[in-house]
Amino acid sequence: MNLDKLSRKLCPRLKDFVIFSSVSCGRGNAGQTNYGLSNSVMERICEWRKKLGLPALAVQWGAVGDVGLVADMQDEDVQLEIGGTLQQRISSCLLSLDKFLKQDAPIVSSIVVAEKKAGGSGCGNIVDTVAQIMGIKDLKTVSQQVSLAELGMDSMMAVEIKQTLEREFEIFLTAQDIRTLTFARYIRLT
Repeated sequence: MNLDKLSRKLCPRLKDFVIFSSVSCGRGNAGQTNYGLSNSVMERICEWRKKLGLPALAVQWGAVGDVGLVADMQDEDVQLEIGGTLQQRISSCLLSLDKFLKQDAPIVSSIVVAEKKAGGSGCGNIVDTVAQIMGIKDLKTVSQQVSLAELGMDSMMAVEIKQTLEREFEIFLTAQDIRTLTFARYIRLT
């Protein structure tokens, strides 16, 4: 808000007013409610500026792979997948930004969507995928009749399971369904 006010006063012929937002604002991300809300406020400022005829652009970036938290989290040779997206390289971000500056929308997004994995419809794949997200290495060590919540599923795991089931297997469940499902029920889903 302060930059908006200052730019109006000190830079009346400002060509570009660009803010970097996050896809967590547009798509949501468990555990980042405040971060998403603050990005949303910045985006509303950009929309308001556009309505007034002032320059404004909010870019919702996905994970950037060359710098920051995502870069610090990954191994050198591993492509990290987060919520169905891959990290975007800085060079790609700069090319995207160049295109975004030439259009008129106040809010744009730039993410790299991960490809669906081949053969993502067998029930064994669903069970294995959910077990992997839960950090269960051997399914024989857990009861198939116990809910995922009872097995220690946290909110981040629940969101990842929900997004993965939708993206990879076209199975749409509520958050409550995911918490109460058991591995036995996952086997019966297909």
